[in-house]
Amino acid sequence: MKGDSMKKQTSISKFPVLFALLLSVIIAAPVFAAAKVADDDITYWVKDALRQDARVDASEITVKTRKGIVTLSGSVNNLAAGNYADTEAKKIKGVLGVINEIKVMPVWRSDTDISNAVQRRILDSAVIESQGITVNSVNGKVTLSGSVATYSEKEEAGLLAGEVRGVKEVENNIKIKWRAKRSDQEMKNDVVAALQRDVYLSGLPIIVSVKNGVVTLTGSVGNAYEKERAGSDAYLVSYVRNVENRLKVEWWENRGVRNKKIWPSDDALKKAVRAELDEDTRIDASNITIKVSYGLVTLNGSVFNHYQKRIAEQDARDVVGVGWVIDNLFARVDKREDWAIQDDINFNLNTDAVMEGFDINTAVNDGIVTLSGKVNTWYEKFHAADIASRIKGVKEVINSITVQRSSWKKDTELVSTIKNRLEWNWTTSPVRDRINVNVYNGVVTLTGDVDTWSERREAGRVALLTEGIRKVDNLLTVKGYDYPWDQWYIKGPIPNTPYYYYEFDYYPYGLY
Repeated sequence: MKGDSMKKQTSISKFPVLFALLLSVIIAAPVFAAAKVADDDITYWVKDALRQDARVDASEITVKTRKGIVTLSGSVNNLAAGNYADTEAKKIKGVLGVINEIKVMPVWRSDTDISNAVQRRILDSAVIESQGITVNSVNGKVTLSGSVATYSEKEEAGLLAGEVRGVKEVENNIKIKWRAKRSDQEMKNDVVAALQRDVYLSGLPIIVSVKNGVVTLTGSVGNAYEKERAGSDAYLVSYVRNVENRLKVEWWENRGVRNKKIWPSDDALKKAVRAELDEDTRIDASNITIKVSYGLVTLNGSVFNHYQKRIAEQDARDVVGVGWVIDNLFARVDKREDWAIQDDINFNLNTDAVMEGFDINTAVNDGIVTLSGKVNTWYEKFHAADIASRIKGVKEVINSITVQRSSWKKDTELVSTIKNRLEWNWTTSPVRDRINVNVYNGVVTLTGDVDTWSERREAGRVALLTEGIRKVDNLLTVKGYDYPWDQWYIKGPIPNTPYYYYEFDYYPYGLY
């Protein structure tokens, strides 16, 4: 009896400890469980994101989800649309990865026409300086070979090829021949700095190592998009030979790692912008000067073409802590005849997969291009400007193309749609209740405060990618940054410049 009593006493004495442990598990569990999203919900919101995206015709795309892995199948009519679908799916809350099985079914064109169009685009590009890129097309599959001096040239050649009407697939076998060598430590330092400057990746627990020019990324991120973006940032660092992206996508990734606010001094922000410009091999930033005042960055000086001007502005906006950018850069281009510039632009517009069927008028005066005509979406409008800006000899592009609002929805319906999409986007979900959405005649205004620059940027993108929206005024503020928000939002550093002008170009297939 005494033994039994002792056993009971021992069991009872252990109960409070076991209860406490059990309680701690129960309390902690919702933090993980609440973040895990049901496959059916993921499928629904991926489909919704694709339906809303002006760059993607989702009518023939099928979405399935199993254990957080999304499979996209079906067909699109151009290569870029399939890649944009892949990227947007990765941004949905709960998505751990995407298997892209979408087939590209473009209008038929002969392989000779496709090869000639791709070759001409590459030769006329203001971005690609290297010579000797070979183009071959077989049944709509384009293979690129040869060598270039930088990764950005290789990527640009692939993008130009993928935009040509009739292309089903691009195999980019171009090799990079760096003109010099850098130490692994130098490359590691630059990759780490690039990740920390990136509005989407700053503060995340990403570990970087480099051996013989090969970058390895380990650690964890919260969604598949962040993983992909980290790899792209690493690739853009000079002399990186390859990137092994071993980042784990874990839905429970602690968002608190970003709670520490870094308010850079004007000098620190200036150095960060300078580093971003210097690291971008797409531009020559040697003649760019930078001024910074409380989050406002002003770029002065010159670059070698209009395309570089636009990239430099975007680079500055991508730096954590930059609130506004005034781009005073001018393009110092080699003189070309206006008729030659116009002919190249017209050729690229007429052979572009996205611009098929649109009658875009071009005029060129002393290297200044004016575009006019009508399109159905904002994306088509700015894609046309992007095409023009990449041509050699272009100093400036005046985009007078009119967007016909193709989808008329009630403003109240648009407000509801945007709020739902903010909730299901991984980046904006935590602050959805602090973002106020107002829509008037298709123009959305976002107000409120958010915790990070990525939330501010992504909220604007989510709103603009909503079908029926034609413009976004992003008036969100970032908590912890004592910037003169009201002053700039009232006056505006660049009057009448739409928020979205810089948001979606220049990064491989819409990583923005």
